[in-house]
Amino acid sequence: IFTINPRILLIIGLAAGLLANLPAKEEIKELVIKGGGQRVKLSGKITFVATHSGHKEIYVCNADGSKIRRITSDSGINVSPAISPDSSNIIHTGYRSGFADIYKLNLKSGNRQRIIKAPGTNSGAVFSPDGNRIALTMSFVGNPEIFVANIGSTQAKRITKTSGVETSPTWSADGKLIAYSSDSGGRPLIYITPASGGYPQKLSVGYNHCTEPSWSPDGRKMAFNVRKDGTYWVAVYSFNNRST
Repeated sequence: IFTINPRILLIIGLAAGLLANLPAKEEIKELVIKGGGQRVKLSGKITFVATHSGHKEIYVCNADGSKIRRITSDSGINVSPAISPDSSNIIHTGYRSGFADIYKLNLKSGNRQRIIKAPGTNSGAVFSPDGNRIALTMSFVGNPEIFVANIGSTQAKRITKTSGVETSPTWSADGKLIAYSSDSGGRPLIYITPASGGYPQKLSVGYNHCTEPSWSPDGRKMAFNVRKDGTYWVAVYSFNNRST
C-alpha cells in the first residue's frame, strides 16, 4: 500500500503486525516513515487481521497506530479487510454463514451487511477510488476470476475469463483500469484490464513470479510481491519510466 508520496512505500503487513501486539491501552504517539530524507505524516485509518481472541477478527486504528479497536466478534474467520476512500466503511471476507461471503461494515454505526453471496470463494474485495464499486475474486464460475460490483448491488460483473487463477485486484487512480495477478500463462504475473471488461494486457516488470499488485493513489507506480532465487521481495514499478 502506498502513502500519499508514492516514493515511500508503507508495508501495512509489517505495521499491522506491530500494532496488533500492543497492549490495549498503549498508543503510538507518532509514526514516521523516512525515505529520501523526507518525513511523512500519516492520516486516515488502517485495517488489519489479528488473532488475540483466538480467532481471525478485523481491527481498525488510526494511521499513526492510535485507537486500535476490534470491529468483528464472530468467533470465526474474518480476513482480507479493505477500507473505503473516505475511511467510513470496511469490506472483508467473512464466514458467518459458513461460506466465504463479502461483508460491508460501517465504522460509525457498526452496521454490517452481506453484499456478495455466491458459491465458492469470494475474496480480496477492494473499493474503487470513488467508493462506489468493488473489485473482487469469485470462484463460482469454476475457477477464481475478477468481478466488479456496484455498492448496493448483489450482482457482480465478470471481467476476466481464463483457465487460470485471478486474484488481488487493484484499481487505477481514475477507476478505469484494474490490475491483478494471474497464473493463466503458467506462472503468476500482473495483468491490467479495463474495469468494464475487455482484453487484458500483461505488465512487463522484469520478473516471472509476481503477486498482490497495489496501485499508488496517483497512478504513477505499482507495488507488488516478487519471488526471486527462492526469496520473496516487494518491488515497485514506475509507469513513467517503465522500470522496476
